[in-house]
Amino acid sequence: MQKIFLTLLCSLSLAPASWACPWCRPRVQAGIYTPAYTTNVLLVLLPIAVLLALGVALFYWDKLQPYFRASYGNL
Repeated sequence: MQKIFLTLLCSLSLAPASWACPWCRPRVQAGIYTPAYTTNVLLVLLPIAVLLALGVALFYWDKLQPYFRASYGNL
């Protein structure tokens, strides 16, 4: 398993930034770096942030549980 991971990591680090030909490359870059670039990056990273928050919440669930329990006897 470790060899597979290292092989994948090495192959990804040796890959070029983009695979476009010299004539197509400016068009590809122009399509990526539009005025909506920031919005697109945030939309791509949003699921990662949600999964990270969910993982942290599940990890600390035992410490967070008293905050979500309401005691209705004191009202």
